[in-house]
Parts: sequence; structure tokens; C-alpha cells
Amino acid sequence: MVSDMLINEEREMAEPFAKYRDILYRVAFSNMKNKADAEDVVQEAFCRYLKVRPVFADENHEKNWFIRVVINICYDIRKSAWFSRTVGFDEVPEWEMGHFSLPFMQEDDMLWQVMELAAAYSNPLYLFYYEDYSVREIAQIMELEEGTVKTRLRRGRQMLKERLLFGKGEGKQKEKGKKTGDRGRNGKKDFTDKI
Repeated sequence: MVSDMLINEEREMAEPFAKYRDILYRVAFSNMKNKADAEDVVQEAFCRYLKVRPVFADENHEKNWFIRVVINICYDIRKSAWFSRTVGFDEVPEWEMGHFSLPFMQEDDMLWQVMELAAAYSNPLYLFYYEDYSVREIAQIMELEEGTVKTRLRRGRQMLKERLLFGKGEGKQKEKGKKTGDRGRNGKKDFTDKI
């Protein structure tokens, strides 16, 4: 009887890992830009889950909590002294980029451009275009106002456009003032139309 209860409890604790490990890994990878760090972040998120054992109102609340924890862990690691002393992704030679693969998703040059942006812009862009979250859902996950998320999406798209057209950060004055919407042709999300 007691052993059955322990087995059931173990299954319940492992269930979120099976449900969310892929999306959490993708979010961590988009922030950390390498497999090992992304795996460490996801592991730390589940350790925090096991330690805190939060109670969730519904499955959506649970998923949002995990994503928020992963983003916070990524922020903490990126601002740590250790991280600032290691070689960053942007310092990896172009010819070595082929050795990196994006797990759980197909190769996408635009994703690499999104990942090079500051986290304040890359996280909303990633969640919006690659994980198909709405502005409202992103606002809940990131604990921001919807208007702030919209602004970050707009500014992030503008930064990507400048990077692609003029190189890193150049050409801000030439393209200033052009607006981009959240919907592409036929009313569907289309990231490439924004650039």
C-alpha cells in the first residue's frame, strides 16, 4: 500500500517533465545558445519544481510557470560572473556555426538572428513566432503588460530588420518610422513579412 502511494507520487512528479521538457529545452536553448547550458537550465527548473512543489490552477498556469522559471534561470546565468568570463556565442567563428544544431526544430537562420538579440527582445519574439503564443500569454509568462510585449515585439522586429539589411545595429536612421504589424498575408503570423 505505501509502496503504491510512493510510485503514484513519483509518477505525478515526473509527469510535468514528460509534458514540458521539449518546449522548456527550446526556450532555454534560445537563451543560452548551447546544448549543455540549455540542459542544465531545464534540469534546474525541474529541481526547483520538486523543491517548491507549487499548486497550479490549471495546466496553462503550470506551463507558464515552468517557462517563466526557465527564463529567470537563463537571466541569472547570463548575468553571473562565470558567464561573463566564458566565450560567447557571437565569438564563435562563422565556419564553426555548422557544428551547432537546433535540437527539436529544423535549421533556421532567422532563429539564430533572434537569439543574438538581447533577451528582452529575443524571448517575446521566440515565444510569439516559434512557440505560437499570443501577446496576452507572453505578457502573463514574462510578467509584463501587454503593451510592453507589443513594444518589444515591434522593436525586436525592427532590430532584426536593421541587422539583416544593414549589418549589426547599423542603419537605424534610414529605416526609422516604418511600422510593422503582427499579422502577415491572409491574417496569419508570418515572421518573414516583418523584415
